[in-house]
Amino acid sequence: MSRNLLWSAATLAALLLLAAGLFWPDSRDSGESHEAGAQHHAPPAAQRGQHRTLTADAAPAGGPIVLPVSSRDGPLSLEDYRGQYVWIYFGYTACPDACPMTLALMSQALSRLPPDWQGRVRGLFVSVDPERDGAGHLRDYVGHFHPDIDAATGPHEQLREIAGRYGVFYQHSEVESALGYVVDHSSSTYLVGPDGALLAVHPHGISPPELIQALLDQPRP
Repeated sequence: MSRNLLWSAATLAALLLLAAGLFWPDSRDSGESHEAGAQHHAPPAAQRGQHRTLTADAAPAGGPIVLPVSSRDGPLSLEDYRGQYVWIYFGYTACPDACPMTLALMSQALSRLPPDWQGRVRGLFVSVDPERDGAGHLRDYVGHFHPDIDAATGPHEQLREIAGRYGVFYQHSEVESALGYVVDHSSSTYLVGPDGALLAVHPHGISPPELIQALLDQPRP
């Protein structure tokens, strides 16, 4: 099975299950392993390779994000969203479970924002797999979710500096599968405010209503 088919299958499974109301994550594991539950909604492990979820830093600083490759066909900066709130997630497009499910949940939250919040919130998917996630691939991937979600990546020296400030951990692990390697990574969602400041770190599995409520607790831009 090709890599594109693998992540398309995982993405479609996440979206269909959410739309059908058959799966609504309740885990509050602060970014720790969630594979046992996710494997029921993703391609078989023999096809997709194993993948571990790492624990994120509990006290990240946040800060600027500037990356040269994006779904916008050019550089992307967190400054591009000045005046808006941003939900940020770090992952990779070949991720079999956490990434498509988190982006599906983020998409649900974006679609359910109150009318006076529409257009004031964006999503940003930062890929930590630049070797495989070029601009076109990132654009196709986030295109499966929501038009208000962008994606970006860059060289590992840039990614690791940004990841360090956001308390994100990731590492490549070789596997015996068509993928060749997987990327073990932490799985938190970060809320950044209109001035670029990091406001909250949400645990893996946070539901759309909880994402929205945490947002509504902030001043409207």
